Amino acid sequence: MRVHGVPARTVVLTVVLLVLLAAPGVFDLSRAYAGWPAFGLAVAVLLDVPRGRRRWAATALVVLSALPISFSYGAPLLLGAVGALALALPALLVATHLLRGEHTRPGALVEVDSLRFLVVVLSGAALNSVLPTVVGIGDGIPSGLEALVVSFVAATTAQLVVLPQLVLTSDRPPSAGTLELWSQRLVLTVVFLAVFWPRSAVGLAFLVLPAIGWAAVRATQRETHVQTFLVCVGAFALNLLGRGPYADPAPDGLAAAASASLVYAFVLAVCFGTVPLALVVSRLSSMTTYAERSSSAIELMLESATGTLFIAVDETGRTTHWSAGAARTLGWTSAEMLGRSPAELNPQEEVDRHAAYFGVPPTHAAALHAMVDTGERRDWAYRHRDGGTVMVSLTISQITEPSGRVAGYIASGEDATERIETQRTLEAALERERESVLRLQEVDHVKQELVSNVSHELRTPITSISGYSELLSDGSLGELNRQQLDALARIERNTTRLGLLVEDLLLLSRAEAGHLQLERRPTDLRHVAQESYDLVSPTVAQRDLQLDLDVPDAPVTVLGDPDALERVVTNLTGNAIKFTPDGGRVTVTVSRSGRDALLLVSDTGIGISEEEQAQLFTRFFRSSRVVEEAIQGTGLGLSIVDAIVTRHGGTVRVTSAIDRGTRVTVTLPLA
Repeated sequence: MRVHGVPARTVVLTVVLLVLLAAPGVFDLSRAYAGWPAFGLAVAVLLDVPRGRRRWAATALVVLSALPISFSYGAPLLLGAVGALALALPALLVATHLLRGEHTRPGALVEVDSLRFLVVVLSGAALNSVLPTVVGIGDGIPSGLEALVVSFVAATTAQLVVLPQLVLTSDRPPSAGTLELWSQRLVLTVVFLAVFWPRSAVGLAFLVLPAIGWAAVRATQRETHVQTFLVCVGAFALNLLGRGPYADPAPDGLAAAASASLVYAFVLAVCFGTVPLALVVSRLSSMTTYAERSSSAIELMLESATGTLFIAVDETGRTTHWSAGAARTLGWTSAEMLGRSPAELNPQEEVDRHAAYFGVPPTHAAALHAMVDTGERRDWAYRHRDGGTVMVSLTISQITEPSGRVAGYIASGEDATERIETQRTLEAALERERESVLRLQEVDHVKQELVSNVSHELRTPITSISGYSELLSDGSLGELNRQQLDALARIERNTTRLGLLVEDLLLLSRAEAGHLQLERRPTDLRHVAQESYDLVSPTVAQRDLQLDLDVPDAPVTVLGDPDALERVVTNLTGNAIKFTPDGGRVTVTVSRSGRDALLLVSDTGIGISEEEQAQLFTRFFRSSRVVEEAIQGTGLGLSIVDAIVTRHGGTVRVTSAIDRGTRVTVTLPLA
């Protein structure tokens, strides 16, 4: 609700403030009680105004307050304006700097226990008490140090009574029930009236503090602030009426300033005894509620993770928490394990194994501390309730209090029995596989040794057969008829084939053993291709087959063995001729590509299936098509090509398709 655009609460606070300022003059009150708690209300009025409008509100407050202050103190209007400035300027200081940046909306404070709050309140009270005393407004006002003290305490208590009403309190419910709350209110009312209603000088005001402290502990923070305000204002009002222990108990009477100072001291005691206590209780209640909710949420998460094991122990190693996952994994219930040590479920040989791994004494505590220090996750064997063994993959963390004291440990993990069994099975299978590989390698080595030895042994009889064949063919051992010469020619051809086979086997054997010796010198790949072309050309002379050689004009030089490279070209060209039917075409091409030399042998032959291409460089491999058509060959040609090219730092790539020919590309680094 607004009055001419101004919030209704601001209007009400302003009216009450003006009434309080005029009250001493209307009721002829002692100047020591001038308008209390007017200064607190002035701060509240300015706090109720948005920050950007507070200076204008302070100016309006000066204008409105000048007349009632002048009236109350019997002073000229000019001095009344000075008094209004003494009220408005400190109030503006407090409202501007009080918890700056920590309030969420005008008139709503967030904290009242910070050091800034106390400093700002005391600074505003000091400024409010100094200005009127220096000016000396009106007759009868206390002067000197007494005036400063009374005014300072009055301004301080005025803020401490009013400002807590603007605090944003928590929405926690009261700790007490309805009956207890009404009992507290009744007790406070009875005690307050018993202390402040009689005209007695007996100092029983301290009895009010336990009664209102009861509210601070058991009621809401808001109700505590309201009760504090009502008690302080009630004590002040009754004291003005001459009642209570501070009115005028001495036979010869107390000075008005001294009487007011006692009331203000009582107000200070009540405010400092209840407002901070209510705030602390509210915070503790909120923290307790939050902790309980967090604990419940954590407990729920731990219990819902049935596949994960959680075990908490105290600093002595006794179980304080045994999760549902632990019960499900190990078979032991929480009731059976609480208060016992989980170490009872670990066999001693398991403890010894982990202690030996970390190099610590063979005790469960030493192994546990080593895991905490290293943060390492380890597999532990636990005794299941049914007598079996469960392997648990564990991580252990240390629970440390804010003071640094170790409060216990928490172990988390999961059942790793199946994983470990699978791992062991895999390890056994891998070991068997490794042994099989070793045996195969041994067999392959024996085979290579056998091939090498047999090849060496065959070279002598082959040489002998070849030599005697030459003697027979040139007539050194007598003239042969045509039929004998034909038979001898067959012997020579097969001897030559057998010799080439032996040479191929020896070359592969040396290559696989790493003993293949190659000469490295600048070699023009064009010349190598030309010599190979000249060598194989006679084999296609009597066939309907086109053999082409395509070489560039510029040299294509590589670092390599000319004889070995010639064998590469010859093997590839010979295969292409062998597997290309009449009417086809074989092309040998030499070229450059960047920093590489390319040798390309392509044909339009029978090709090879994609499934069999992966085995092309395997010794003695022959495709199913070749076997079906009974095409002669040993299956060593491409193996030799691959060995020689690899030793030259090059690569061999084959592209082929059934009945669409084959394309073999050899890449060698240029010199």
